[in-house]
Amino acid sequence: MNSYHHGALAEAMVDEALREVREVGPDEVSLRRIATTLGVSPSAAYNHFADKDALLHQVGECGHNDLDERMAAAIAEHRGDSDAAAVARFRALGAAYVEFAVEDPNLFRLTFGPLCFMSLDESKASGPFQRLSDALDDLDARGLLRSGTRENLDITTWSTVHGMSMLILEGALPAEAAGVLLDTMARLVLIDGAIT
Repeated sequence: MNSYHHGALAEAMVDEALREVREVGPDEVSLRRIATTLGVSPSAAYNHFADKDALLHQVGECGHNDLDERMAAAIAEHRGDSDAAAVARFRALGAAYVEFAVEDPNLFRLTFGPLCFMSLDESKASGPFQRLSDALDDLDARGLLRSGTRENLDITTWSTVHGMSMLILEGALPAEAAGVLLDTMARLVLIDGAIT
């Protein structure tokens, strides 16, 4: 059996569970199998995670972190103080969300499924949502949003992009439709001439 320093086993278990979720989905993850893969006893694994759900919850947090990093990168790609840069950032946030779903569907489903999303610490869940909200506030401050649309627009936009992502994952929409749908959403909320 392998020996792990304190904390290293928990991290290794999350890494292995993340790999399994990505490959076969969360339903196929087994705490005992992960222990065997890592060369430790099941009791050592259970010292860190009471059950499979506790381990998957940690994997779901990895998904939130991944999405937050993708959205941060999308914002960074469109630096600048111009109106065009603000519009590009807004669209890029939606694209980053859909790309996460398409590129990592099992992790996306776990991250936003009932096991993880509703029990996620609010401070950790708010990162991606706050990035969207900040982008909308920026557009609003620039006068680029259609009059009277800002209230609850972050929730509406998130719901639209999440629904689009789920439809793509379920095969109801082709992945290539995302760009067209994101452009349509932007046209609905932005004033005429904001999109060049």
